[in-house]
Amino acid sequence: MSSTAAEMEPLTSGASNRIIPVLKTVRTSLLFIHSLLFSLLLLLLPRRYRSRTMADSTSPPSPSKLGKRRRLEEEDTLKRRALAEGIDMTTGNEDCRWNTFLFFGARRNALFVRSWLPITGQMKGILVIIHGLNEHSGRYGQFAKQLTSSNFGVYAMDWTGHGGSDGLHGYVPSLDHVVADTGALLEKIKSEYPWSTMLPFWSLNWRSCGFKGSLKS
Repeated sequence: MSSTAAEMEPLTSGASNRIIPVLKTVRTSLLFIHSLLFSLLLLLLPRRYRSRTMADSTSPPSPSKLGKRRRLEEEDTLKRRALAEGIDMTTGNEDCRWNTFLFFGARRNALFVRSWLPITGQMKGILVIIHGLNEHSGRYGQFAKQLTSSNFGVYAMDWTGHGGSDGLHGYVPSLDHVVADTGALLEKIKSEYPWSTMLPFWSLNWRSCGFKGSLKS
């Protein structure tokens, strides 16, 4: 005999409503016990060791550690940049001129940029692709091919920490940096095309984190 939803409710949402308050009470008790044990441990530690531990936790990283971290970050960037430059953009893109270059952004950090421009015909416009988090510009080669076949130029910039750009791998300190870098790239493109006042610029974003850039640019 099948059971109705009302009969099954005590085993699901009804049971949960009774269990959750109990779990919350247990959690509060465990947190109190943990805090109490930690306080007792601090009181039992020798004062000299306690002071040294607190000083170590608040002191800034040593120059040697910062230097090592910077070297590792630079090595990682060079490896990623070599991989980015090694992506084959020629297959299927014979009807356009494609290029890669480094562009210095708003904070003077090197950013990896790709461009695809149509060889023949009057260019209708330039589209700037802003990729999403944990992506890179090399993923949009086929999309750029479709655009250049319709006489659109395409630029795509790797975020800081992404693709071939400077920065800690996968880390973006703030989306405001991406917005500022995108604005600087737009200004560079406009300076290279004096007639760009008649040229529509679009930001194509496949992630919500890219939407902020399109609003400000």
